[in-house]
Amino acid sequence: MPAKQAVEKPPAPPHALQVEDRGIFPDLDEEVTLAFPSWVEDQPIIVMKAPDSEAMYAYLDGAFIGLGDASLGPVVQVESFGEHDHDKDLIPDSLDIMVGARKAELNSAPYRGGYEKLEYPGGDVARDRGVCTDVVVRAVRNAGVDLQRELHEDIKRSPRSFPMVKRADPNIDQRRVKTILPYFKRHWRSLPIEPDDASSPWLPGDILFMQIKGDKRPDHLGLAGDKLGESGFPLVINNWTDGYSTSAIDILSYVPVTHRFRPILKGLKVEASQRGLSGVLSRQALSLGEDHQQVVLVTAPHYNATRGLLRRYERRAGDDTWGEVGEPIEVMLGAKGLARGRGLHDAMEGDPLRQQEHKKEGDLRAPSGVFTFGTAFGKKTRAPYTTRGGAAWPYRSVDGEDQFVDDPASEHYNSWQRGGSDKSWSSAESLSMYELGVVVEHNMRPVKPGAGSAIFLHTTNMRSADPTLGCTAMSRRDLERVLGWLDPGKKPVLVQVADEVF
Repeated sequence: MPAKQAVEKPPAPPHALQVEDRGIFPDLDEEVTLAFPSWVEDQPIIVMKAPDSEAMYAYLDGAFIGLGDASLGPVVQVESFGEHDHDKDLIPDSLDIMVGARKAELNSAPYRGGYEKLEYPGGDVARDRGVCTDVVVRAVRNAGVDLQRELHEDIKRSPRSFPMVKRADPNIDQRRVKTILPYFKRHWRSLPIEPDDASSPWLPGDILFMQIKGDKRPDHLGLAGDKLGESGFPLVINNWTDGYSTSAIDILSYVPVTHRFRPILKGLKVEASQRGLSGVLSRQALSLGEDHQQVVLVTAPHYNATRGLLRRYERRAGDDTWGEVGEPIEVMLGAKGLARGRGLHDAMEGDPLRQQEHKKEGDLRAPSGVFTFGTAFGKKTRAPYTTRGGAAWPYRSVDGEDQFVDDPASEHYNSWQRGGSDKSWSSAESLSMYELGVVVEHNMRPVKPGAGSAIFLHTTNMRSADPTLGCTAMSRRDLERVLGWLDPGKKPVLVQVADEVF
């Protein structure tokens, strides 16, 4: 789990649902409570207010993770949950699944297997019995998704994806761990499986395939809960085996997870002022002067993310709004995610950037904030990018003598130098190691020793790329596209934050 910051926190949000759930076991509705997942309390939470309702939900990394209020983060009005509210009860699916898991836990069905004849669609064994898969089937059905029917239809559409199925049987297929796995692989978002991987926090309702028999194949199923066990990992809501009942137990420290899935967010629509670049700037309490006509926006889903998306925006003439240019570009970030950098933005009270630690030399974090660009550089004699209108972005050819000093004790710290025998620094980064890059002017006006140095946008092989030492990296083709679009006359800036574009 991500390390917690020693900061005073506001009171926890309410724990009871404010809308009527349309899911399983309605007699248990009033008993359902939800805990806010404490291990993500220092992440950039957005609070989504449901349409035509006072209900508010905490949102992070493409999922609704609990109930929320304005103490957790900026409040955004939702116009529609789109395809992420299958049963139209104003509880988005990712949270509705967690509600279903809590109901299954409260119902506490004893473990009992065996083949049974079921109705179709919507079939289920009696609620006083079940196996591990029945817990997940019930939790997902609480969101209005019938895994029995979804799996059966998927087998008919793509039988080759289910080689273990000789003849489809909706009475049992969805109750078999290995049979239901291909469905999740095909239709749900796949996530890293290490519970201590800070770059991908586990969230309530994540579907977990586990392996308990030693053959390296999944043979157990459960859902990540909303509370931590003594191990420091989330409790898992599951029906363990004979002699047990559905409950939340602490097993992640010794039971290997083979796969983790989360519903794909589709069709979410928020109020107009919170969309696109304008929404990000609003939530981050950032403002850009009118002289800045181009923005390179890099967003990460949370502070520890090692991947993000780059988008380009240009001011529209006449109405001072922003239009997106081209398609989003996948980028690699620092191996430890993001930390608050030193650029154009002077943080104000309540600014979300204040929640982050300040960037330090060697912290393996990319800087968040607003930054201008310096000179582009590369191994080729001439700029390898084509300018499309406006003036060309300045470019400089580099060789082994071009270095960016990262020695905090040097008077040349965080500056571009030509190395020689009389150099006055103990360490520097060779610019010739990059095929193409552009300087990000972080920690330059003024330079603060130890606050981070040698920050670039640069190229990498995205197919095999590892996270960076603190830069933002992308494919050569994508960086050439970005540099060819930059226009010095439009004073472009880099906005790099933990947020999401809606």
